[in-house]
Amino acid sequence: MPQFDPTTIDADSSQIFWFLFCFAILYYFVSNVILPRIRDIIKERQAVIANDIALGNSLEKQIEELQRKTDSILKESSKNYQEKIDAATKSANATREKLLQELKEEIEKKTNKSKEEIKNFVSESKTKSDSVIQDLTKTIKEKLFN
Repeated sequence: MPQFDPTTIDADSSQIFWFLFCFAILYYFVSNVILPRIRDIIKERQAVIANDIALGNSLEKQIEELQRKTDSILKESSKNYQEKIDAATKSANATREKLLQELKEEIEKKTNKSKEEIKNFVSESKTKSDSVIQDLTKTIKEKLFN
C-alpha cells in the first residue's frame, strides 16, 4: 500500500508539512473560534434553564399559596354561609313561634268572645222567653178568667 510505503513519505515531506500546517490552523480555529461559541451557547442555555427553573419554582410557590388562600376562603365562606343559615333558621323559628303564639292568643280571645256572646245570647233568650212566657200566661189567665 502506498500510504505505508516509507519511501514515499520521505520523498514527500511537503505533504506532512501541509498536513501539520492545516491541522494546526484547523485546531486553532476550532479551539479559539468554534468551541468558545459553543461554550457561550451552552452557558446561555444553562442560564435560561436556571432562570426557567427558578421562575417555575416561584410560580409553584405562588400556586401553592393561592391554593392555601383559596382553601382558607372556602372554609371561611362555608362557615359564614352555615352561620347565616343557622341564624336564618333561628329567626324563622322564632318568627314562627311568635306568630303561633299570637294566633293562639287571637283564637283564645275569639273563643272567649264567642263564649261570652253565646252566654249573653242564652241569658237574653232566657229573659225573653221568661218575658214571653209571662205575657203568654197573663194572656191565657185573662182569657180564662174573663
